[in-house]
Amino acid sequence: MHALYSWGSPFGAEGVDSFDPSCLSIQAYLQLCKADWQLHLASSTDISPGGCLPALVRDGQAVESGFWHIVAALRKAGLDLDAELDPEQAAQATAYICMVRDGLADALLFSWYLVPENFVGVVRPRLAQLFGLPLSLLVPTQLKSHAEQHLRASGVAGDPGPAELDASHAPEPLGARLPRIYQLAKSGFRRYSDHSTHPVYRRAAEFLAVLSQKLGGKQYFFGDRPSTLDAVVYGHLWPVLRVELPQDTLRAIVTGKHANLVAHCERVHALLERPAAVSAQGVVAGVAAAAKQCIMRFTAPLALPLSGAKDDPQCAEKVRSITGALLVFLGYVIYNGIVSAPAPMAVQVETPPSLPLEVDSGLASIRDS
Repeated sequence: MHALYSWGSPFGAEGVDSFDPSCLSIQAYLQLCKADWQLHLASSTDISPGGCLPALVRDGQAVESGFWHIVAALRKAGLDLDAELDPEQAAQATAYICMVRDGLADALLFSWYLVPENFVGVVRPRLAQLFGLPLSLLVPTQLKSHAEQHLRASGVAGDPGPAELDASHAPEPLGARLPRIYQLAKSGFRRYSDHSTHPVYRRAAEFLAVLSQKLGGKQYFFGDRPSTLDAVVYGHLWPVLRVELPQDTLRAIVTGKHANLVAHCERVHALLERPAAVSAQGVVAGVAAAAKQCIMRFTAPLALPLSGAKDDPQCAEKVRSITGALLVFLGYVIYNGIVSAPAPMAVQVETPPSLPLEVDSGLASIRDS
């Protein structure tokens, strides 16, 4: 039996079984190929050999982690949703999956974590309820932090305010040196700014149009049987369709222009059963995980040499900066009504370890279609 370690979901009442698209895609994949598996809800990535979730375990040993690696392991075990696809279709499926996990994943991350109104009003309080104390003090903001890092690496700007839209405006040097808590407070106070015209949504709209054209009037993308692409599209669009946000730009694009994609997600969801989950996180384990994260975060910066240590000439400035940060943080907590603090945890959006040689022909087929 396979054991899948996955992030849980604070949106279970809405029918979403994980807040992470990769985890939701793998859950759909396992159900669609009728695998013998068990779901374990995790609150940390300690079980994962690659430091990310989802992670697949078989016979008590961690096999693979991350979407592409898990799919490859399942295919080797004879659980292949694409077994009946010809080489051209398989190449097209890989190309479309890369497109979904690129553009749509970026738009979903932006909508959830970088639109302050959505994050402060819906996402963070629901995630805090999911993880419970003490991880609720750490995880929601750490997810936001790593979403920002991923989107920045992908070339997606976080908050294009008027000054940032002006190419002639140079950022203030002080802004780059402010502690992160000031940036959090800034986003909280700007929580009602409009992000509906952000370029990440225009890019997602283009990808959605391509997917909608590919699906057409078919039940599934490659005929009357679901494939890996169907599981991936479901994993990325189902949370968009089911979770209501104050600024719901991405869902408006999907529901307003691509009714066939909405029907497709509902069709796939009807094939799935809510898996019986085993909780992998207790209160004691949560305290241990929180302590471990704090130790990993602060031990290295605070480590001092055994000999030859010198007084820090900037000690007083650092103390004033930390004190000011704490005061701003207190005001931020009171303003938003939710307690959270940043801590590191990897939120990884992977690239496939190895793509078939036929991907180029698949991409060419997409452009020709």
